[in-house]
Formats: sequence, C-alpha cells, structure tokens
Amino acid sequence: MFHGFRWQLISLILAIIVFMASAVFRLSRQNIQLQPEAPTPTLETSLPATTEATEAPRPEPSATASLATATGLSTLPEPAYREGLVGTVRRLNPLFAHLNPVDRDISSLIFEGLFATNEYGEVVPRLAEQLVISADGISYVIRLREDIRWQDGAAFSADDVVYTMSLLSDPEFAKFSPDGAFWATVETQKLSDYLLRFRLAQPLSSFPHLLTVGILPEHALRGTSIAQLAQHPFNLSPIGTGPFQLASLQLGSGEAISKVELARSPVFQQRAESQGRFSLSRLSFHLYPNAEAALAAYRTGAINAFANVAPRSQMLDLPNSRIYTQVAPSMVMLIFNWTEANFAERRLRQALSLGLDTTALVARHLGAEVTYADSPYTPGSSVYQPHPFWHSYDIAQARALLEAAGIFPAGDDATETAPASAELNEVETQISLLLEDKMPLQNLAADIAAQWSQLGLALKIEAVGAEELANRLSTGRFQTAIVELSAGGDFDLYRHWHPAQYGNGQNFGAVSNHELAELIEKARGEIYASRRAALYRQLQDAFAEGAIAIPLYYPLYTYVVSDQIEGLQVGFLASPADRFRAIGDWRIASSPS
Repeated sequence: MFHGFRWQLISLILAIIVFMASAVFRLSRQNIQLQPEAPTPTLETSLPATTEATEAPRPEPSATASLATATGLSTLPEPAYREGLVGTVRRLNPLFAHLNPVDRDISSLIFEGLFATNEYGEVVPRLAEQLVISADGISYVIRLREDIRWQDGAAFSADDVVYTMSLLSDPEFAKFSPDGAFWATVETQKLSDYLLRFRLAQPLSSFPHLLTVGILPEHALRGTSIAQLAQHPFNLSPIGTGPFQLASLQLGSGEAISKVELARSPVFQQRAESQGRFSLSRLSFHLYPNAEAALAAYRTGAINAFANVAPRSQMLDLPNSRIYTQVAPSMVMLIFNWTEANFAERRLRQALSLGLDTTALVARHLGAEVTYADSPYTPGSSVYQPHPFWHSYDIAQARALLEAAGIFPAGDDATETAPASAELNEVETQISLLLEDKMPLQNLAADIAAQWSQLGLALKIEAVGAEELANRLSTGRFQTAIVELSAGGDFDLYRHWHPAQYGNGQNFGAVSNHELAELIEKARGEIYASRRAALYRQLQDAFAEGAIAIPLYYPLYTYVVSDQIEGLQVGFLASPADRFRAIGDWRIASSPS
C-alpha cells in the first residue's frame, strides 16, 4: 500500500538515521566537553544568614554539578591572562568588596557603577547616561542607559538602582562601611524606568564619585536585606553588568577557593563601546597565602601577572616582564595632635617641617619603594598641585620661627636666647612620635629625631603593632604620629582635615584650621568643576602655608605582567582595581613567525 510513496518513505528513513546519528554525536561531544579531568568540588546551595561583617560564605562539596563542570571550562586550556592575588575570596559583591582586596579586584570586572573614574581621577558616566545637578547642589537627576542588560539577560533599569540604594541606606550597612551614615541621609526616587532623582541632606560635590559603587540586580535579590545579603549565595554566584562574568570557582586544600575564572560576558559584548575590543576571552585569578608564594608562581609561569605583592626591588628585575608603576591611592604623613604640646601653634608646625630634609630622609630609608610627597593629593590626579614649602629644609628659618613664637625647647643655649616670658609658651623638651613597628619606619624616625635635635628637641620613638596604632590614633593618645591615609578619587579632604571629623572620622589629630575648613566646605558645595578646581588649588596652598601636617611619601603600586600581554595602560588609581580600567584594549602578543 506504500507503493506510491516508495521514494518519500526512503527519504524519511534516511532523515531519521541522520538525525539519530547527529544526536548521538552531539551527546558524545557534550559528554567529552562536560567531563572534568578530576572531580571538582562544588558550592553549597544554601547558607545561614548572619549579620557578622567578619564572616563570609564558604564553599563546600555537594552533590550538585559544579560551576566549572556545568560550563565545560574545566577541560579548556588555561586562560592567557593569569593573575596572582594574595588572600582569599569572601564575597564577590560590590557592597562588601571594600572589606577585602581580593573581592574588590575581581568584583570590579563583574559589576559596574553609575559612574567610573577615568585615567585622571575624573568621574565619567558608566551605567548613567546623563546627569543634571540642581543649582543648590541638593538634587541629582540621572538618566540611565537603556542598552544595558544583566549577565543573565534581564534588562537593567531604575529598579536595580533603587534596590541597591535601599541596601546602602539600611542602618545595618553601617556595620560594614563607615559610609553607611552618609547613605542613610540620601533619598532615592524613581521617576521612570530609566530616570532617577537623588536628594541629599546638604550639598556634596563628590557625590558622583560615591556613585561609582557597583549596582546589584533587583530581580535576582528581591526582598533580600543587607543583613541577609552578607551571607547570601549570590556572593559566590554573582550577576553583574560588567565585561566579565563568573565562570568557575575551584577549591584547593582546606576547602578554600584557590582559583576564580572569569569569562567574557556575551551581553556586554553587544554594547557599542565593546565592539572590536576585549580580545581576552577568559581571565583567571590564582589565590596565594603570601607574597612569596605569588612571586614563586610567577617565576615558574603558573601565573603571568601580579600586583604589589612583594617589595618593588624584587619585582624590577624579573625577566620577560613589563613593569607598570603608579602612585597608590594613599599617602603617608607625619601628623600632629593639636590638643598636645602647643601643636595648634602654626609657627611650631612650620618650624618642625622646615627642620626636616624629608626628600633625603625618604630616599635614604625607603628608596624606590615610594615617591616623595608634596601635597595632600596624589600625583596623577587632575587636582594635584605640588607646593614648594614641602621641598624646603632650613634649620636657621626653623629656629627663627620658634623664637618668633616664643617657643624655646630646653637646650644648651636656651637660657641665652630665651626671653623672660618663654616659660609661658615653652614646648615640652621631649616629643613622642608614634608609628607602626616596621624597620624602615623606625629607621626613618631615628633620622627625624636626629634632625629635630638641631632645634633643641628630643624625640621619643614609640613603635607599636598595627592594632595598638589604630587604637591610639582613634583615641588621640599621641603627640605626633606617622600614619597612612587613604586618598580615593573623590578629592574631598573633609574626612581627614575638617574639625567636625575629630572623634568620629579620620581627623586623628583634632586639626582645626579655620581657613582650611572653610575651603573644604566651599569645595564640597561647589557644583561647577572649574570653580571647584580653583578651590582645590587654594586648599593645597592653605595646607602648606599652615603646615597642617607634614607629607612624607606616597606608596607606589607596582604591576608586573608577562611581556606577551600588550596594550596595558595604568592611569590614576582611585582604587587598585582601576588597573583593569582599560582591559578592553589588552591583547596577547602574536608569536614570532
């Protein structure tokens, strides 16, 4: 009865055979692709909730398929870019990344903020498209980009920003960040799917810089509080909008994560700005317990990049390497406690500064590890302006200032030169200098003592552990101290040098200079960039002329990569993670023919 359909029947049977053969081939190929070379530990599927800032979710073996296995990446060759990091992964989440340098570096590639900092430290749009600031500096209206998608394909919108801001403004966030108190004062209003308004309690020109914090996906975390988020599985299975997405986590001994692998995000590649860029398809970050292990791994070729994990002198002579150096986002200063020993007297501070040949001291004891400091801002930023006062070394002028102020330390010739009223303003013969117990700093302090002795001052050096140093600074139990201060990209000197920050910020020395405080307040409220830049220049002049503190040096951030990796540029660092700012232009050098 099939006589009339003989050829059609034969064609159907052949098609079925071809389909079955193709299915068997695809299944075999898939099994080869997904089968790991060795059993891969996996992430646990549920985690207890807690609000402890010091604890983080830990991966544990389970019966579910691992991320590395599910993506088939465990059988692929090692990525061309392999960086070594010292530390552990805790939370790949931008709201907690500041607590852990490893999290900060990796999260910066997965998440994006509304704004980002460019190579000059200036704020530029990222997820935001347009910003309008009200004349009073209180209201910020932001139009969002409409071409952004999350790495799971969901559309990005104002809901994601509103949700992220609700977490930042949650009182519980103050347990994780000193910025929590500020965020609690910010009102966020959704005007439409791609339009937002922020209202501040008072003008803050650096607010766009604060909006560089990564945005979280509301659709993936809906209903999750900041306390719950601290231990949420999302922290080890993040979804961002950035150029790279998490591909795998591998466990080493002791069930600690030993490697994090990222893959280029397909949805990010659809953006106009990524076309023809991002030639690196995968990145891997290998985690080591200390700098020595990371350096050894680089020497053996296990990794081909690492940053700031060893003394710079050990990094400069590595073969077949490119060395990139930039000023780190911090500075080391000698600060005064203005409530102690007449340090509120400007001429005393000026005399102590002029009595130090800081350039020579820093070069002698720290050499190529740092660069000499001459501003409360870091070099490379658009506002940095060195001041000649910090390059001055003049013992005679220092003594003249002490005499003019009626301040005469006890010394061999004090009775010959001091007026009868000297005892009214006499500074203590011995001044104490508090610092961390590190040999280069102790040697530097010894030379500071030797140079100040020429002014008739005896310096008592107090070298303590890091924990005691932090405690004594926060409680004001010091006279002078050598401290490292953060220097992010917001250019706001308020937290370090404004009187209002004494006792609840980082104004450890109770600095109270009317001119400086007034300039800081004006700069914070000035919405026009050109006027604000002029105020920053005046700030640096006032800081030098008032000898508010003595800048010593800027730590250097050194980045080492194999010479097979090309296209790197390291500009201003608001954060060490900014070394990845131009990663879209990185490429692997072609092998010589």
